Amino acid sequence: MATNSNSSALDALESLMTVVRTLRQQCPWDSAQTYESLRPNTIEEAMELADALMAGDPEAIKKELGDVLMHVLLYACIAEEKGQFDFADVCNAVRE
Repeated sequence: MATNSNSSALDALESLMTVVRTLRQQCPWDSAQTYESLRPNTIEEAMELADALMAGDPEAIKKELGDVLMHVLLYACIAEEKGQFDFADVCNAVRE
């Protein structure tokens, strides 16, 4: 069972967000993505998560949660680039 502290979870999230921003700047596929182009892939990732949950496979659930999280971060990064909102705004909206 995972025993990561809040601090290590925040460090991991910050590191992942750095990767997403780097990909948006340096990877042709990632930099070309838009809300619209990502939508079909996001739906597919959500369905894969649902399948993993139904199968009760912790490793598959972890992988698919990561894929869904990557999409959330990509959408937030796109929004940040457009000056709409950022990931902190997403977190604050959920908390509120």
